[in-house]
Amino acid sequence: MKLLRILTIPAAALLAVTAAAAALPAQASHSWGTYHWSRSGQVTAPLISSVTSNWSGNLTVAKDDWNASPYIQSGVVAGSTSTSTRSSCPMATGQIRVCNYTYGNNGWAGLASINLSGGHISRGSVKLNDTYESGAPAAERQGVMCQEVGHTYGLAHQDENFNNPNLGTCMDYTNNWGTNQHPNSHDFNQLASIYSHSDKAAAASGTKGVTTIKTGSTVTMITWAK
Repeated sequence: MKLLRILTIPAAALLAVTAAAAALPAQASHSWGTYHWSRSGQVTAPLISSVTSNWSGNLTVAKDDWNASPYIQSGVVAGSTSTSTRSSCPMATGQIRVCNYTYGNNGWAGLASINLSGGHISRGSVKLNDTYESGAPAAERQGVMCQEVGHTYGLAHQDENFNNPNLGTCMDYTNNWGTNQHPNSHDFNQLASIYSHSDKAAAASGTKGVTTIKTGSTVTMITWAK
């Protein structure tokens, strides 16, 4: 089963955000359903870098940010940066491929996808849409990268109201990414809640506040643009 999580562009501004639950307070659960990696120890799924040089620094920062959790330890490995690879951003088993490309004026700035096997995440991908992000402020680009990688570990959003005060996490809808470029303590607490268990396959559940479209074995989760 394949799932997608899409970052959309609010009509008021070209700002990147993602999809998951209805507006949540900072201390609410923000797991993405029950989706998680199977593990014995830390989650070590490598981040395959299929990004061009102007995004590579953002990926390194996001990797370091999420590795601050005792449950995550992903390295960055070099991948193809050819136009065809970045356009399709193919998943690889046991890994998370990260790509940037001009995906078009489609309303989303970033898209996180996961495939499931036996109730666990088996592979993932992150797409960063240069149609919107190539000229975006540095803070926004870092926030988008951080948020999309966070989704591939099983996190949703802490808050989906653009106009609420920033929560100091990249897993927050915002009109100003200035203080929302990195995870915060609640993100790490949520990862602990997701991964500090005796690992076994778990049935995937849906998420509130999202339009879900099923086509065969593919499930797409969409949050519409503001």
